[in-house]
Amino acid sequence: MKVKMILPALTEAKSPFGRPVKYSLFPPLGLATLAAYLSPDDEVELCDQHVETLNLDDEPDLVMIEVYITNAYRAYRIADRYRSTGAYVILGGLHASALPDEAAAHADSIFVGPAEDSFPQFLKDFKLHNPKKVYRSAVRTLDGMPPVRRDLIKRERYLVPNSIVVSRGCPHHCSFCYKDAFYSGGKSFYTQQVDAALAEIERLPGRHLYFLDDHLLGNKRFASALFEGMRGMNRVFQSAATVASILDGDLIERAAEAGMRSVFVGFETLSSENLRQSNKVQNLSRDYAAAVSRLHELGIMINGSFVFGLDHDDRDVFSRTVEWAFKTALPQLLTIS
Repeated sequence: MKVKMILPALTEAKSPFGRPVKYSLFPPLGLATLAAYLSPDDEVELCDQHVETLNLDDEPDLVMIEVYITNAYRAYRIADRYRSTGAYVILGGLHASALPDEAAAHADSIFVGPAEDSFPQFLKDFKLHNPKKVYRSAVRTLDGMPPVRRDLIKRERYLVPNSIVVSRGCPHHCSFCYKDAFYSGGKSFYTQQVDAALAEIERLPGRHLYFLDDHLLGNKRFASALFEGMRGMNRVFQSAATVASILDGDLIERAAEAGMRSVFVGFETLSSENLRQSNKVQNLSRDYAAAVSRLHELGIMINGSFVFGLDHDDRDVFSRTVEWAFKTALPQLLTIS
């Protein structure tokens, strides 16, 4: 069977006002993960439109397209094109999960939520010529997940080819986040087995890693064992963590010993009212400056995230946030939403 997996370009990636290099940072690990469930006899192509030209003149049997809100129209045009040639088209991803009825008009099957359990079931149904229109995630586990098909990734086209994900979701429930919607109907935070995560790290060449997990420190037992296993690997890595996980206990020290050199931190806002409204309760009554100081003492660079436009912001929120950032010596990078 010929299978084509496509990540259509986000609209902003093709805009003359955007920064195209930003969208060639990481390969599409979601598609490469699902490719591992295909048969070794299948002929598989993974196309990321951010780093290569999409050929629409081929004739795959099965087309899989990952849909985000800002590539949805492009994804639907691609889907319609392949369906017109007789290919079986499936759509999944954040946007297809958020608006399944919209996506279903352009697909033979759609996937709602994570697909590590539903995609193998689809393949069984497809082989029996009896696929369903909608597949929803029912079992939330990464146990037994086969290794990511990194052989399909064109490493030389990405700035950070050594990206890795060892968990799904996050233990928190911030109202502005995609997570609760995407993982509705089951567990919204779960991890790989530690040995499986370490084996995936071992398969990656070089020293540098980029963990794309929403909250690598979210499960203390898992993270502690992971960092212990990484000691001596001579790796350096970046990941994401919360203010609370940085301030509580010694997990951040263990991360630094394992090679953490940069961390994405969701400060989000300096307003306690905004934190409450956004259900960002894990940040309430936390000393942001103390978190910054602790990370700097450990030699960890900070990528600080702030959200503007919340209900309790006023016209001075920008200058106030920038002033705080300089005052607390947060010089590296601010991510603004």
